[in-house]
Formats: sequence, C-alpha cells, structure tokens
Amino acid sequence: MKRTAIAIIATFGLSSALMAGSGMHSCKHHKERSSLYTTIEQLDLTEAQKKELQTFRETQRGEKKASRKALKEKRAMKQNRTDLSRFMTAEKFDKEAFKAVMKERMQSREKMREERREAMIERRAERMEKLFAILTPEQREKWIQLSQK
Repeated sequence: MKRTAIAIIATFGLSSALMAGSGMHSCKHHKERSSLYTTIEQLDLTEAQKKELQTFRETQRGEKKASRKALKEKRAMKQNRTDLSRFMTAEKFDKEAFKAVMKERMQSREKMREERREAMIERRAERMEKLFAILTPEQREKWIQLSQK
C-alpha cells in the first residue's frame, strides 16, 4: 500500500515537473501575447524603442498586479450570500420570491460580466495603440505584413 502511494506521488510529481519545465502555456492569451511580442521583436527596433517597450511592459505588469489585488480585496469583502431563511417559514418555502431574487442576481452578474468584457476590450485597444505609437511607419507596415501570415 505504501509503495503504491509513493509510486503514485512520485509519478504525479515527475509529470508535474516535466509539464512545468516545458514552458508551454495552454492558455490562449499567453499564446497571443507571446505571438505579439515575437512579432514586435522581428521589427528591428532601435535601442530607444526597446527601452520604451520595456518600460511599457513594466507599466503593464504593475497595472495588472494592482488590478488583481483590487479584485482579490473586492472578492474578499463581498459576502453577497443569499439568506435563504427569508424565503422559508415552518409551513412553506416561497418559491416565487426565491426565483425573483435569483433572477435579479443573475441579471446583475451578467451586467457586471459585460462591463468587464468592455473594459478588457478597451484596455487591449489602448495597449495596441501605445505599441503602435512606439513604431516607425516602416515598422508598422512590416508588423501589418507579419500579422497577415
């Protein structure tokens, strides 16, 4: 029994280490980001452009960290649990009131999701605009050509 458990743990650990060491990301946004920066690196950037791009990347990282921290704090503070006792009595469960509250919550969540999607699209558009501004017209043309492949 102990040997089996040890073998399973060792196999799991080894496979995890191999997967982590491969450096491959299965997330779509990681591939896109990698592809974007790989394309930009093919544009023969000047040293000034490289420094500006590095500063831009560092700024983006800082903004993401701050955003994640704010979201984490918001989630921690959010204790928006439905008090089921308000729908129940010793005699019955108020199904219609429960459904109305749940429907309202679902609509609220959908609205928040849509707002987050819109904000994400806006952030990506701003990021692309800033990256595009770093490049010369010739580099922009080359980027467009590389993007079409």
